[in-house]
Amino acid sequence: MLNAQSIKSFTDLRTDPAGVTQLAIDSGPIYILNRNRPISVLLDVAQYEQLIEELQDARDSHWLAKKENYFNKAKGLTSKQIAEKYHLSI
Repeated sequence: MLNAQSIKSFTDLRTDPAGVTQLAIDSGPIYILNRNRPISVLLDVAQYEQLIEELQDARDSHWLAKKENYFNKAKGLTSKQIAEKYHLSI
C-alpha cells in the first residue's frame, strides 16, 4: 500500500540501505523514488517469492483454461480398447 512510510528516496536507500531494507521486511513494499518519480520497489524475500508463486499459478491456470477445449476434443482410447487393439491382457 502506498503511503508516506512506504516511500523512500533514492538518497535514503543510498545513505541507509540496511534501514530501508529493514523497513521493507517490517512494513511491506517500499517504493523508491528518484526526483519524485518511482523507479523501483523493494520487497522482502518472502513477499517476492509469494508474488512469483501467485504469478506462476495464474499462468498455469490460464494455460489450462486455453487447453481445456483442446483436451476435451482430443480422441483417446480406453485401456480396454488399447488391450484389444494390441492383443494384450489386462
